[in-house]
Amino acid sequence: MTMSIRKVVAGLLIIVGIAIMAVPFFWRATGEKQTVQLISEFEQTLEEKQDERSEVEKEQTTVSKEEKAILKEGSIIGIIEIPSINIRYPVMEGTGKEVLNAGIGHISETAKIGGEGNCVLCGHNGSRYGTFFTPLNQVKSGDEVQILDKEGQKHIYEVTGTDVIAPNDNSIKAQGKDKELTLFTCAEKGTRRFVVKCRYKGGSE
Repeated sequence: MTMSIRKVVAGLLIIVGIAIMAVPFFWRATGEKQTVQLISEFEQTLEEKQDERSEVEKEQTTVSKEEKAILKEGSIIGIIEIPSINIRYPVMEGTGKEVLNAGIGHISETAKIGGEGNCVLCGHNGSRYGTFFTPLNQVKSGDEVQILDKEGQKHIYEVTGTDVIAPNDNSIKAQGKDKELTLFTCAEKGTRRFVVKCRYKGGSE
């Protein structure tokens, strides 16, 4: 092989190597862009709803078609923030593939955000689309979890403990009368679940 051919081959290998390394960055950038867009749209919707309510005060609030639609699979129902581990993602109804590739999923049969019972949210641990719940195992007891709901109310929970359980352990979805929040993600290469339990501290406008 002549020197010129070797240089061409070496150059092609370098280009291919750079392209392969760039793919994960492309998917992460795409996922982060989608997250920012979803949060922006949700916040804009909240502002519009608050403006409408300030113009007309109603004695009795009725549920509109738009408000019913927000409960559909994939609809944004809130924004979750965990300041201690730098997490901020949209919370979406359901746990399908498209939902978990864009944000944090709410298990539909569990309590609503800020409601009586156990609200259960899940997110990916390691994803080409974003960080999601990857750093969840870094939370500590006493850390705050803040969730802004679709009515513009912020609900604050306090982490009370963590656990690692089997993937088929459905006890994390158990309901009670206390306001609780359960967060979970995959652990040990998907063979286990890392669970964070939280208690309700209060809400604010």
